[in-house]
Amino acid sequence: MTSTADATAGRLRDPFAVPSGTSMRFALLVVTTSTVIMHFVGSRFGPVPGDVKQRYARYAACWEEQNRDSTGLPSPDGPSAVELCGTDPRQVDLWVPLTGLLVFWLVVLAVYWLLPAWRVRRRRYALLGEESAAVTRALEALRERTGCEPVHWYAQPLDVRVSALAFGRRGRRCVVLSGGLLALRNRRPETFEAVVLHELAHVRNRDIDLSFLTIISARVSLPVLVLTVASGVLWELLHGLGGTGSLAAGLSNSLKGLCLVVAMPLTRRAVLRSREFYADARARQWAGSPSALRALFEVEEDRRRLPGRLLRVHPTARQRRDMLDDPEPLFRSGFWELLAAGCVLGALYTDLATTFVLNSALGPGAETARAVLAVGTLGLLLAAVVAFFTLRLQEGFPGGRPGLLGAPVWGLACGLALGGGVVNPGVTFALASVGQVGAGLLPWTALLALGGYAAVRWTAAVLPWWRPVLRGPRARAGWCVLSVAAGALFGCVLVWLMELMSTQALMATLLGGRAPELVSFLLGTASDAVVRSPFLLCAALLAALIPLLGQAAPPGARAARQALGRTVAGALRAGLWLAAALVLLGSGPRVLPAYAAVAALLAVLAVRTGRRPRPGGLPIAHATLATVLATATAHRGAALLLTLVTPRAAPAPGGFLLVGSLSALLAVGVAACVPAARRGTPAAG
Repeated sequence: MTSTADATAGRLRDPFAVPSGTSMRFALLVVTTSTVIMHFVGSRFGPVPGDVKQRYARYAACWEEQNRDSTGLPSPDGPSAVELCGTDPRQVDLWVPLTGLLVFWLVVLAVYWLLPAWRVRRRRYALLGEESAAVTRALEALRERTGCEPVHWYAQPLDVRVSALAFGRRGRRCVVLSGGLLALRNRRPETFEAVVLHELAHVRNRDIDLSFLTIISARVSLPVLVLTVASGVLWELLHGLGGTGSLAAGLSNSLKGLCLVVAMPLTRRAVLRSREFYADARARQWAGSPSALRALFEVEEDRRRLPGRLLRVHPTARQRRDMLDDPEPLFRSGFWELLAAGCVLGALYTDLATTFVLNSALGPGAETARAVLAVGTLGLLLAAVVAFFTLRLQEGFPGGRPGLLGAPVWGLACGLALGGGVVNPGVTFALASVGQVGAGLLPWTALLALGGYAAVRWTAAVLPWWRPVLRGPRARAGWCVLSVAAGALFGCVLVWLMELMSTQALMATLLGGRAPELVSFLLGTASDAVVRSPFLLCAALLAALIPLLGQAAPPGARAARQALGRTVAGALRAGLWLAAALVLLGSGPRVLPAYAAVAALLAVLAVRTGRRPRPGGLPIAHATLATVLATATAHRGAALLLTLVTPRAAPAPGGFLLVGSLSALLAVGVAACVPAARRGTPAAG
């Protein structure tokens, strides 16, 4: 019992077993600033034709009128809204926002590169030389013991405080020691060593680069953020876009800028606080005992600090003492942290989905390209956030504690709803045009939270199967495959989730505006799930295939590979039989009974596959894979054969895909509800 507790404590005291929270927060800041810069430059400085503002005003007014006046199903004989209003007249060459983004980061990198030398000259730091040879030898011995890269040692002899500072750039790391610290070396060598180890930990953790880039990028981009807040709704007013929908869209743009104005400084402060915690943790590992470090934090500093945890740049002495004793909070992702992450991801999705920088390059295909780019980018980034959260959760809390999922997942969901709904000009334009106030945001947020919870639980179940691959000789290829596959999985679900508020506006139009908003949201969600069922089927396939590939990938997993091969072969055989049955039944009044029979047979296949004994388990994954492959084989084969035999009577491929997806999803749902299929049958021996 004692050995188990010691092992658990050992895992809990290793904050570097997973990527640090500092890196995650810095990546969030980079995404935030890049999103703001591209949006601002593309929308305000693009070379557009002189009459584009008037043409866009007419375009927006036409769409708002069509949304407001349309009731019921559209007439098949009448023109569509796209034919009446045309395409979005705004056009900005793609090089404009990309150039603005490149210039911004070149300025940030130039300041980062030149700032250390400027700091040395301005503050008149003195390089430790021959007169301090003993101190230099002691410092170099500490550096070599820690394995840090070479460091330039400076002194500030007139500073009587006991302090040190690490700064510099890549290739030139610097540590400056105060006169008070140098005087303390002979009297209290353990305190001197603890302070130096803390600064070397900053060098080892790459905190210097992160902190400098964080401060510089936040300060350079702050004026752009302020202008974004002011210009969002004013741009609509100044150029005659005075309709309800246009004003709501402008207000959403201003709210998006305001959200990012709040998120950016909070993220900046979180990066600076987090790096202190991780430097303390690294110094504690090197020192072996936390007593010397703890002695540094016995007395609070006298200078006044801003109140509240979110506004502090440095953690309090009490927080740092507590973290030395129990680093468990380093593995936690709180509500506000993931709220900021979700808000930034939602805002990025909004910008990519509604941007018009692709109009000039792609013309009619710009809308499809925007949707693919937005969903693909958000899927990859969301997969990274969920994987980061799951790794920290698993490493920091062995044995589970699923209750910790509650607040962070709700934070991520609320952030996505804020950035992808409340501050989405396309959503607010559609809702305001049909007289909706957005009451569907509440169930939509709950649905996002449910999806986030499922994503974390799925990732937690998948990672153990992939750990041998991710730690083996092909770890880099394994990370690439897993990242792309998880991004595609999340993207397929996001195709359905992220457009539900716009679907609510469309459903309200079809219902004539008489139904409550909650009813129109639920009906829109269900109908959109049916329309996008091929994407959900693709998500189910990836959710089953990814853990099975992780199980079969290690060199010694021959039995798992054989089990996967048997599942695939059985699915293909069942699919061919089902294809033959669909061809024999043909079309006409027998189609619906035929599809009902296919759905029942797929459910039987899923249950039988799940119950089959196999080593390694994963019964539902095998059942889902078999069902999806059989569905694809049956319906694509039947569509091909019917096209060859009776081309006029053959149904459209879209109909085959839609009905086949619904049949497969229904069969997977049936299998998931059967206990024997969920548990599988233990393998003999």
